[in-house]
Amino acid sequence: MPKISRPNRPLADVNVMPLASGSSEIVACFMPDPDLVVGEGKSKAFVALDGSRSLKKMYGFGGLFGGEPNYVEMVARKLAQILGMVTTSGSVQALYWAVGPDGQKIESIGEFDRNEWGSTVVGGPKRETWGGGTKLLEVVKYAAETVSTDADWTMGVIVTDGIIDDEQACIQYCLQIGREMESGQRKPIKLVLIGIGEEVDEGQLERFDDMFEGTGIDVDIWSHGMVSSMRDEDDILAVLYGELMTEDTIVAPTGYVETTSGSLVASFNDGVPGKFRFVLPKGEKEFVIHVGSNVIRQDVSEALA
Repeated sequence: MPKISRPNRPLADVNVMPLASGSSEIVACFMPDPDLVVGEGKSKAFVALDGSRSLKKMYGFGGLFGGEPNYVEMVARKLAQILGMVTTSGSVQALYWAVGPDGQKIESIGEFDRNEWGSTVVGGPKRETWGGGTKLLEVVKYAAETVSTDADWTMGVIVTDGIIDDEQACIQYCLQIGREMESGQRKPIKLVLIGIGEEVDEGQLERFDDMFEGTGIDVDIWSHGMVSSMRDEDDILAVLYGELMTEDTIVAPTGYVETTSGSLVASFNDGVPGKFRFVLPKGEKEFVIHVGSNVIRQDVSEALA
């Protein structure tokens, strides 16, 4: 489901699905309070950085006189410092993935608190070679079978150029995790794919984001965002936590949504939910949310292009 790159605040996430009728299904979330989303149990987080050869330039390598600035390091520091705000220990683990000849291995970097992350060096794999492929399954298993074993809530943020070789194997494993979460056999896990680089396969990132649609499983462990849309701390918070808002989270007593021409498309008389959905009529490219004296306008034309 295509999403708006930078929704108007206080919206955190706006997904747009064009329908055969010409109308569009909209699924939107308000900005969350990360502390409320995570809850009071033990929370853990990690950042996994793509170490495949296709991303080597983004680490500052390449060219006769060196490559570009180390964008991966900049992004990793920002993500980890924000994740550290909601982990019980205040620290965040880090690893490289997609390393080794076939891109199937992972390499630990370490675990650092928010202050340490300000100067942590992220220069690419040391013990393994730059990956010859991009296999994601080992990272998902690491989240499910290592990080989350003693946690009540786990988040993994995975930085990638979005060219993932083992998509189908990941889907099968993730559906199994989803069923276990739904049945209460497994504590919540959230995985966020962050696209970086000039050749990001955003279509593949969207397929991961939509993985649970139509499966009958009432959980969703994936969301995604793009580095190019993450310009300040609010943008990062929106990408990491926006989709964790639910229909049961009430953010205001009443409100409603209408088109720019004034047609009512959703009404919330018993409380405005943190996550809501409605159908935007054919030909409409903007919706307007009214909550008390607040008016939020959101253009969705970029997702309809």
